[in-house]
Amino acid sequence: MPNESRPRDEQLQVELTTDFLGEDRHEFIAKLAYKLWAQRGCPLGSPDVDWLAAEQAVYASLISSGLIAPSPNDTQNMEEKIYS
Repeated sequence: MPNESRPRDEQLQVELTTDFLGEDRHEFIAKLAYKLWAQRGCPLGSPDVDWLAAEQAVYASLISSGLIAPSPNDTQNMEEKIYS
């Protein structure tokens, strides 16, 4: 598993752009999770790993773009902020 030896930041270098203007965030996260799974070599089991990584990447992107403000309880409020 060649990607496991790289730092986590290096593993998540994916383009965070939607396929079309009307794409909702849930669909975008699903596509990103699939890309992350493929980058890891399509291992069996643990789809939550890629879904959570996709949510975290989108959340970080939304914060850095200024579309949402970070909060002290980021992990608890992440889903609420992403999907609203």
